[in-house]
Amino acid sequence: MKQRQNVLIILFVIVIMAVYSAYEVNKPQPIDWSRNFSVDKKSPYGTYILKDALPYLFPEGSVRVSRNSVRERLRMGDCHFPETYFFVGMFFKIDQGDFATLLEEVENGNSLFVSADFIPDTLFSIVGIEEGKRIAQGKDYLRGFEDKAYSFASNHTSFRLRDSFNGEVLGYVNQVENPNFVKVPYGEGVIYLHANPMGFTNFYLLDSVAGDYYQKVLSFLPADENVVWDEYLKSGTGGQHTLFQVILRYPALKWAYVLMMLGGLLYLLFRSKREQRPIPVIRPLENRTLEFVSVVSSLYYKQKDHFAIANKRINSFLEEVRYYYKLRTEELDRGFIDLLSERSGVGRESVENLVNLIVRVRKAEHVNEEQLRELVKYIELFKTKS
Repeated sequence: MKQRQNVLIILFVIVIMAVYSAYEVNKPQPIDWSRNFSVDKKSPYGTYILKDALPYLFPEGSVRVSRNSVRERLRMGDCHFPETYFFVGMFFKIDQGDFATLLEEVENGNSLFVSADFIPDTLFSIVGIEEGKRIAQGKDYLRGFEDKAYSFASNHTSFRLRDSFNGEVLGYVNQVENPNFVKVPYGEGVIYLHANPMGFTNFYLLDSVAGDYYQKVLSFLPADENVVWDEYLKSGTGGQHTLFQVILRYPALKWAYVLMMLGGLLYLLFRSKREQRPIPVIRPLENRTLEFVSVVSSLYYKQKDHFAIANKRINSFLEEVRYYYKLRTEELDRGFIDLLSERSGVGRESVENLVNLIVRVRKAEHVNEEQLRELVKYIELFKTKS
């Protein structure tokens, strides 16, 4: 019974998990409008489409997604010269050690492409930019493609160039004096800074008007270089999804996992109760004497052997006399009758009639049913009076 209850509990938890998982999978999912710029996200402001389009824009090189820091990637030997370190996101916030290593790689002939709303001052100072500034209600233009203007948001970011700036302006907001896309030589390599990462998101890549903007921006980069798309600065090493992280990433799998854990916990709680083996019931031995006598009597009665039944009854009666009244029963004479009447309290006449009937039955060679009935009647009458 206990095992059956445990099985029912487990089945109940499994059914609940299946029903809830089906509900979570099939219910309409809310649109994620966060500016995540993640290559894994198909949400409006993810970059899933751009990641898949890069191999076609750089046909002569390879495109890889890196979820490790710059120094870690170098230690792993995951570098293919020449390559472009490609970053698209809200903040280009990089560790000083990784930043120094990255600049060293660019100085040796690689390229750095950063498209972000917020770029650190250390990078600005290197390329000769003072700071960024906001422009309301602006339109984006690209050099060589001035016949088309692009509107992405109500506010646009542009760069304020220093006198020491020695690069090229590749894109601007409204007019050339408000650059938002520049190319600066650095050692043997090149640094590209771009201030409109929204132009690379899924939302605008699918837009009928702004859908070609990213192609024109990336056309300024060398087509023969290998591209390393950085996801480490946005999601860290957590971007490398393990099986457990994938389960927690999707609500349906996460709640199925939680329910499974709760079901397992409930099972352990119920099973942890101290269990005692059932104590067997030891029944006392039954007195089967009457049943045995009944069976034997029935057997004799069916065989019509009244003589044997009469002698059995007589022997049983005399045994009781010996046990209860302490009398010898070898000779059923007048002395026996007097003593039995005295000790049992039964009248002498009744005792004498019973003893005489016993003597006659013993001497007889045949006993009929009437004689047997009479014997039984006298014996029961004696027991009633005694």
